Amino acid sequence: MDKNTQESKAVATTEHDESIDATFTDTPQAKSTASQETKPAQSGGGVSWGFLFNLVFILILLFATATGGFYLYQELTQQKEKTAALAKQLQQGLDDPRTRITHLEQQQRATENQFDQKLAQLQTKQGEVQDQVNKLAQRNPNHWMAEEAKYLVRMAGNKLWLEKDPQTALSLLEAADDRIATMKDPSLTPIRKALARDMNDVAAIKSTDIAGTVLSLDTIIERLPKLKVNRSESKINAKDDSLQVTESIDDWQRNLAKSWQALIEEFVIIRKRTTDPAPLLAPDQQWYLVENIRNKLLQAQLALFRQDQVNYRQSVTLSRKWIFQYFDLGDNKTEQTLAALDALATLEIQSPTIEQFAATPLLQQLVTNGSLINDRETSL
Repeated sequence: MDKNTQESKAVATTEHDESIDATFTDTPQAKSTASQETKPAQSGGGVSWGFLFNLVFILILLFATATGGFYLYQELTQQKEKTAALAKQLQQGLDDPRTRITHLEQQQRATENQFDQKLAQLQTKQGEVQDQVNKLAQRNPNHWMAEEAKYLVRMAGNKLWLEKDPQTALSLLEAADDRIATMKDPSLTPIRKALARDMNDVAAIKSTDIAGTVLSLDTIIERLPKLKVNRSESKINAKDDSLQVTESIDDWQRNLAKSWQALIEEFVIIRKRTTDPAPLLAPDQQWYLVENIRNKLLQAQLALFRQDQVNYRQSVTLSRKWIFQYFDLGDNKTEQTLAALDALATLEIQSPTIEQFAATPLLQQLVTNGSLINDRETSL
């Protein structure tokens, strides 16, 4: 196909050259020019313009083909790189779930192992508890009575040392002694002796009515604002009737003497005191006084709950001193308050000296071993 194209182009070129030659044959310059052009053509080996055009066209076509192939090669290379990256991402996306699934499986196995271990421990403990229950079931039924007596003695200790209630503690010890007596076991006589000793020690403690004393202090605190404080009262002596002036003109000399005498008596007044003057308070200071006394009485209540004899008496004594010093002693309410504080100041708070009940170790021995162990057995 290329040969046919070249032949047609060569024919067209020759025809074009013949037409040109035919057109310019008349002039001598054209003849000379044509002769000159034909000579180089003949001397050049017969290379035509069509051949050169085709050669250039082919070169351009080859360059364009090479350029397009290079561009296509680059595009294919980039496409391959993108495909490889996507494949790598896809592989990573597939590997991550697998890794997570493997990790979760490992965690599940570890959790199962821990659960199995705990289950084995619980089964072991359950077996131990069952053995203890079986041992308790085989014991003497009086064992439960001993447990109850031990609990009552422990509650008596809480009432005595924590709540400072010896009466309730004594009642609980008596109930524990009744439980031991109900068992009707002569070998438990040492426990009953220890309980009797503990009951005597608790009964010897002087019980203090803490609640009643606190209520008495509350009554005094409520009565404080109603007490009368000392005030300065001006006492005006009654005028002597002998110094009164008459209306009669004839008594002008006597009236003049009486006026002079009254003037002299009221000019200088001398009063004699046989006792110490009572301190007086301003009205705005009364509130502070009442609050200070209330604070001291509250401290006395707190000292009662703490079994603090020293602070209790100091607070009550100081409150009585302030009331006696600053309030009206002639008032009935003040007298009643002072009498109540005098009675409260003599209150004695006795704390228990018992550190432990003698029956506690014996009851613990009875509950643990089911019976009391003699000194000979312990020595052996």
